[in-house]
Amino acid sequence: MSDILLAKSNLDADVIDAAVGEAHIVRDTFLSIFDISGFDLPPANKIWEYQEPQGYKPLIKLLEDRYQAPVIICNGAKQGLGSCFYALKQLGKSNLGVKMPYWALIPPLMEMHGLSFQSNDLSKIDSYLDVSPNNPDGHMSDLKFLSEVLSENKIPFIHDAAYYTHTYLPSSYNLDVFGDAQIYSISKMFGFSSLRLGFVVCKNPEFYKLIKYYMENMTVGVSILSQIFLYNLLNMMHEFPFLSKKFEQSSFDALKNSKVIFKQINSNILEIPDNLEDVIGMFAFCKTKDISLFKKVKVNVIDGKHFGAPNYIRINLALPESQIQEIVKRINFIKEA
Repeated sequence: MSDILLAKSNLDADVIDAAVGEAHIVRDTFLSIFDISGFDLPPANKIWEYQEPQGYKPLIKLLEDRYQAPVIICNGAKQGLGSCFYALKQLGKSNLGVKMPYWALIPPLMEMHGLSFQSNDLSKIDSYLDVSPNNPDGHMSDLKFLSEVLSENKIPFIHDAAYYTHTYLPSSYNLDVFGDAQIYSISKMFGFSSLRLGFVVCKNPEFYKLIKYYMENMTVGVSILSQIFLYNLLNMMHEFPFLSKKFEQSSFDALKNSKVIFKQINSNILEIPDNLEDVIGMFAFCKTKDISLFKKVKVNVIDGKHFGAPNYIRINLALPESQIQEIVKRINFIKEA
């Protein structure tokens, strides 16, 4: 696990960091459309106290009204995933089905919580995790069908919904609630990675009880300042629905533009899908003949072996357009030279 990217690396100033899955253009788009300078805070004597483990009450109510199910705030989607793995273990589950390729940190998180990694064979699993849209390849499962099959077989279903927003999916896509627990990421939803916020929508009461217990014992809740910021942000978006749609569509278009630019890379270096601009999400997941090339041109990427796919690389396309253009220029130049 030591060579898996867990946090930002200390890189030289001239290295483009396309390894960390940070949604730069999503955040930049949001801040270009919304003015967040006027956010209010509660009285000082209320800011610094311990909060209820499930989260800041006004934020919880807002989210529960939206998703029509109980919600618990967590320190990023990663902790939300860990809390769901804890719940599975406490419910007597041990064989978790995960689709390939998988997010690099899923196997070590599973191991930490006593779960075994399994294929999609229903005869071998007693629980199932689906990341849709998928990290790293953007695959989108038929969540309704999947939910029905798993329910019929009495198999608990966790949906990692980090990229399950109209920033990454077409505006016509219906964003329903699926699974016993559905995990969301503020880092991916808005690009505000440093808030360290996520939340879990818990349709299953047993999951809600166990995740709440996990949060109370692990962290005594989440930073109230981050939660208040998110509460203000969501209220502002609710007040200006036209701007919210503009933000989502503008982010979606910016990501699509990055993919079109990225396709200009020489096909002898990367096997880029012809339809990359239609692939969902913020990454390019491509086969390469020489992964060392990226180090030579000072572009930081992640080796596909961590996702169960050797000879592939995952590269973040949610970087500013100028950096995507520079990546293309660097890679094509060294190959020509």
